[in-house]
Amino acid sequence: MSTNPVHYSSGSVNSAHPGFAPARTGSSRPARPAQLDPALTEKMAGGMDPEEINEMSHASAQAMLDRVHHTQDPQIVERVLTLVDREGVDIIAELWSRSEPDSLPGILWRLYLLRTWMRKNQRSLASLYRIAEPEDTAASAIAGVDTPPTAEDIVHTADSILSGAFTGDFAVALERASAFIDVIAKGLAIRAKMLTGQARKVEAEQAARREAHMRDLQREVEAAEAAEAAQQVADEASDHSDTQNGNDNDNRGTAYGDTDRNEPAANRYNSALHDADDRYRAGKGPASSAGPASNDPRTVAARLLHTGSNLMTTSADFRHGASLWRQGKLE
Repeated sequence: MSTNPVHYSSGSVNSAHPGFAPARTGSSRPARPAQLDPALTEKMAGGMDPEEINEMSHASAQAMLDRVHHTQDPQIVERVLTLVDREGVDIIAELWSRSEPDSLPGILWRLYLLRTWMRKNQRSLASLYRIAEPEDTAASAIAGVDTPPTAEDIVHTADSILSGAFTGDFAVALERASAFIDVIAKGLAIRAKMLTGQARKVEAEQAARREAHMRDLQREVEAAEAAEAAQQVADEASDHSDTQNGNDNDNRGTAYGDTDRNEPAANRYNSALHDADDRYRAGKGPASSAGPASNDPRTVAARLLHTGSNLMTTSADFRHGASLWRQGKLE
């Protein structure tokens, strides 16, 4: 599943930040233009009073649901199911996206978004479902997804959930939607746990390489100190002239490869140790394989958990909507 990841500004889903946005790839606007009544479209584009939009959203949602429930015409059912595909998500959003999640238009908006999201991300969702299904068999049974699901099974489930809302028991359709999201959220949590485990393994390998590198530098320091001590003994026993001694000092400076000939070799290696440590901590040293922050396993894991958390909010909205529907309070 794509890890792009997700932001929300209300309980679950709204027009600007849909709860299913993390797996979105590209624009959510379908290629076909809107086909609503031109007069209605023009009025909406010109700006409607929020109260008028609210009244229209409730009336349109109730009328559409009632019409489909009382029709036997499969063409009408098909047109309702593909409403977003034909009309464009922006115009549908204008009607329903501002509605509260405990209202009929708000729930219908989320159902349409769920279908669009599932169809767009069928492969990644199938993969997540296969990961989570063994650990969440109860939710999987309610969702009614063939296991192990293929990408085509996800598409079929998306259509059946939405069609069930219009042609079957509305509350059952909402519970299926909620259960499906629960399984996907579980899959995201499992994937995040896997990434965290991989991150720990990589970090342990990096630490081991760093320690080996530091040990190599320490051995070089000790060798340099021994060489310097031996050279000092040799200097004390030498009967060379002052000029020759000066030349010897120059040669030693050149041998240690440092422009500052007066700095002891051990000090120079100690500086190298500190420099290597600083570079490692900054992610720049040879012992670090850290890439861009967006590819860091822990960062990706955090994003997956954030996505799962917000999806669970949408799942709760569907369950609450099912309860309200059974009580006759979802309007």
